[in-house]
Amino acid sequence: MKLIMIGFGIIMFAFVSAVLVLWGMRKAYFQKETLTKMLFSKSAKRVMDYLKTHDSITERKMLSLVEGIQAAEFYSRNRAVVQTDTAFTSRLIEIMIHDGLIKEVKQGKNVYYVKNR
Repeated sequence: MKLIMIGFGIIMFAFVSAVLVLWGMRKAYFQKETLTKMLFSKSAKRVMDYLKTHDSITERKMLSLVEGIQAAEFYSRNRAVVQTDTAFTSRLIEIMIHDGLIKEVKQGKNVYYVKNR
């Protein structure tokens, strides 16, 4: 009877260890996508907070607002940081327009982005 319990304990320990290893590997595999989503989410929130007090925003102002935003997963050393990058801002604008958060308004040469109401 005691030998069966020891064998069962060893099997359970091996099973739990395998589950934890697989969970960690999955988390590491999707970490880049997760950090990118977190960056876009934090950046969009900061832009929307700015639009609460202002009527419109330009791409240049949006770039200065989101510069330096960091994203990190819980208990992870890896971080993603927005640096001066117009490609990130262009993608952020596309995402926010697609999600219906902002709309594009062209006035002459200037392009403004305003909150959808």
